[in-house]
Amino acid sequence: MNDSVQNVEIWTAFAVGLRRIGLELFGSSKVTVTEHGAADLKVLGLLLLARTLSNLKATLSLLRENQIVEARTIARNCYENQYWVLGLLKDGEKFRSEMVAHEMRHKRERMQFLFDTEINLDESMETKMRDWLRANKQWADAKTLNPKGVAMRGAIQSYVFYQALSTDSHPSVDTLNRYYVTPDSDGVPGIDVEPVVKRDEIIETLNFVCLPVIGVFLGVSELLGTNDMPPSVANAAQEYQRLTNATGQAIKSRQ
Repeated sequence: MNDSVQNVEIWTAFAVGLRRIGLELFGSSKVTVTEHGAADLKVLGLLLLARTLSNLKATLSLLRENQIVEARTIARNCYENQYWVLGLLKDGEKFRSEMVAHEMRHKRERMQFLFDTEINLDESMETKMRDWLRANKQWADAKTLNPKGVAMRGAIQSYVFYQALSTDSHPSVDTLNRYYVTPDSDGVPGIDVEPVVKRDEIIETLNFVCLPVIGVFLGVSELLGTNDMPPSVANAAQEYQRLTNATGQAIKSRQ
């Protein structure tokens, strides 16, 4: 077994183990429902943890099928989850209010888009939507959240990895080149719908996705008010650094 194959297996096993650790955090949390319901800061933290574990599971499933573009697209969600957890940690109620404002503005914009495009709507539905828009016009100019802006609150160094994963989320020239094959002797280009995936890039993706997952674990633990960091989380953070030192520096981005 060559080093790249072995490293894929090692990183995959580590990522699978992270999901088990995340599930354990739910069992160790003692959160009760408050007057804020699902908007309670601790509950929001647990919801972000749940989303992270779902994103991690999806990333692993896609990598097993060599769907590298799709895996990297989902993996970047884990960074957003981490940024939002850190936002709740740093600014608490203020950040929660910003989340609400963000959602309300986008809800208004989605409704307004339907009217602007003159899509035929049921009369009763249209009336309800117009009434809602009038009743919530104060959200029209609300500030919105974006990953870079939220990352600036405390995790800006990891934003470079988010950017690297984001390049695969859009039909850029670089992304499309994955499917392009050098023209044959007649000048006819080939299109490969299932291009070969380099093992180094799988390792890189696993490395990239595990970092914010651990960050979510740490942030949620603090948000829940855990006095002592769960040993499994601390051990995972140390193991991540060890694996990165052992394999991460040798990872080369695709040419």
